Amino acid sequence: MVERKLIYQIYPTAVGSLRDITDKIPQIAEYVQPDYIWLNPIFASPWIDGGYDVSDYKKIDPRFGNMNDFRHLIATAKKYKIGILLDLVMNHTSSEHEWFKKSERHDPKYKDYYVWLDRPINWKSIFGGPAFSYDETRGKYYLHLYDKAQPDLNFNNPRVIREFKEIIDFWKQYGVAGFRVDSANTLAEDALKSGILPRITGFFNYFQTEETVDILEKVLARKDIFTLAEPIGGRILGKSRFRQLTHMAFDAAFNVGTIDIADTFFSDRYHMMPVNYKRWLKYLASWSTEPKFSMALESHDTPRAPSRFHADPRVLAMLQLLLPSNYPCIYNGQEIGTKNPKLSNNIDDYPGVQSRMMYRTLRKEGKTKRQAMTAVRLASRDNARQPIDWGEYILQSKDEESTLRIYQKLINLWRNDPVLVNGKLKVKKITKTGVFDFCRIFDGKTYKVHLDLSNKTVSYLENHEGQKLIRSR
Repeated sequence: MVERKLIYQIYPTAVGSLRDITDKIPQIAEYVQPDYIWLNPIFASPWIDGGYDVSDYKKIDPRFGNMNDFRHLIATAKKYKIGILLDLVMNHTSSEHEWFKKSERHDPKYKDYYVWLDRPINWKSIFGGPAFSYDETRGKYYLHLYDKAQPDLNFNNPRVIREFKEIIDFWKQYGVAGFRVDSANTLAEDALKSGILPRITGFFNYFQTEETVDILEKVLARKDIFTLAEPIGGRILGKSRFRQLTHMAFDAAFNVGTIDIADTFFSDRYHMMPVNYKRWLKYLASWSTEPKFSMALESHDTPRAPSRFHADPRVLAMLQLLLPSNYPCIYNGQEIGTKNPKLSNNIDDYPGVQSRMMYRTLRKEGKTKRQAMTAVRLASRDNARQPIDWGEYILQSKDEESTLRIYQKLINLWRNDPVLVNGKLKVKKITKTGVFDFCRIFDGKTYKVHLDLSNKTVSYLENHEGQKLIRSR
């Protein structure tokens, strides 16, 4: 039987230092009751890509504190029976990492730690632009599937695999419960040859190759840690690949395509479209029954769900926690209904490398500054990376109908109600306007769920006796 765990994701700069995060654990424990808190990267980093450019995997970035602060965080979380998951960036490092510095200088031990070519091929970076850049020191081209400051590691080198085993062991000794692996299915290239996919040329030469799954199994195949995958691929990541990934290496994984299908074509957030509720909800329901699927409506990489889907956050909470999901993942601020902030009209004010790349790409396509900035404000990851209003926690804790209290009630039901824990899903109706009716059925009992993302009618959970257990208003 698949275990059930609730994950709460924290983007550290949205909360503050490790001490600030530690101070918030009692509130998070009371209202969200997570089994795990997943921290986005807290390792040493030049911060070109929000910490996903790691310069030292065994050091805490000073902006968050030090190892004593981390020990205190672990100890406090343990008091509330919460495990800490660290974000493990395996696909690439920072170009400031000592491994890369030694590799570009042709150090015998490190010269093959990264992917080097004498001549570039036509692959495109996921962030846009060429995926190979010339290094003056080495006199060769290196691969970077993301920003040029994030060179890709060479996992065909067994030393690189050993490095990550040591990194995992290092953090385990401090009491870390597990890891979330960034871009989990891009670690090894099938062939370094010209690609054919127009938007991201070369994509299928590194997208979840057999070598990548083997590497992940070697690094993560142990019983004493919890592992959560973030595979890329959007809708291209079908269920067979998802199952391969979770069967071989991970306890759970979320598929960003289940969110992006609502308003993009193949997860192309540079060109977002009006929300297609019928297509999205149908797709989400089909994925929710996957035993190791982690249901997520927000993350550090997406706009805030109430703004993106034009929906009441209480209805979105019901959508996430009343569909079958053994590993729901709630993003910090989601539980108080945080919406997109009013971002700047000046691209120079955006810290995220993806936001700036999006702007440049749209301008090259012929969009005006105003059109490009409108798209950036709508789709930018910076929407989700702003400080959270923790004062809202105090206000909502006193209001029985608030988003926070609805989450608290739903999570209690998710944990304890036999029908919601074990019930089969039966979809009754999905409409273009965002009405979603379904049932959960178990042991002769049927619970009815009516969700209306347009908020024209009251959304509710009704038990087998006709009692409304949860209402959106």
